[in-house]
Amino acid sequence: MQWAVKRYLVATALILLVAFFAVFITSRERISLEYFPIETKPVRVLTCFSSSDTSLRVTTENLCPDGLIPLGSSALVESATASGEIKEIHPLLQNRFDAAKAAALSDGVHLYITSGFRSYARQKYLFEREIQIRGSETEAAKWVLPPNFSHHPHGLAIDVNYPGDPTGAKWLEDNGSRFGLCRVYANEWWHFEGAIAPGELCPAMSPNALVDLG
Repeated sequence: MQWAVKRYLVATALILLVAFFAVFITSRERISLEYFPIETKPVRVLTCFSSSDTSLRVTTENLCPDGLIPLGSSALVESATASGEIKEIHPLLQNRFDAAKAAALSDGVHLYITSGFRSYARQKYLFEREIQIRGSETEAAKWVLPPNFSHHPHGLAIDVNYPGDPTGAKWLEDNGSRFGLCRVYANEWWHFEGAIAPGELCPAMSPNALVDLG
């Protein structure tokens, strides 16, 4: 009987010891994960446009499938880098507009770019001319920014259907977010930029371009 009691006590002690180590190891793992979280690589989603059926598709590959137009996945103003001399509209901004143009055409709306990339010299001339029209640099900058502040010389802004077709531009204002295009100034119905990733919501419009001088 005494031997049985000893065996019972030894077995109980072993069980308690195993349970203690199990709790200890589990708590160490929990602390380790809490203070040293496992880093997960974010998935890059690329938005692509099909001109055949004017639909948007997403892929996690680096390239769109053959026949689809890449629209990119971020705000172009934030992601663009100045590498070399810029002489044209940013390729992704052009792709976004081309996709929107194809979709608009299926709705019976014709979209066209009347001004996109501008050289620094051209932007400087337009700003100085606007000063003569408006009477001051401040008033002029509400409509035409100096070249070092404007997004046109970086190929990141487009004027659409200006000056004679605000109705067409309204289609782009209403539908452009699908393609990552937004009207950014309340006083310029024609001015659009790639301010968001395709499918996001466009931010509230600024009253005029003066906000970009801040």
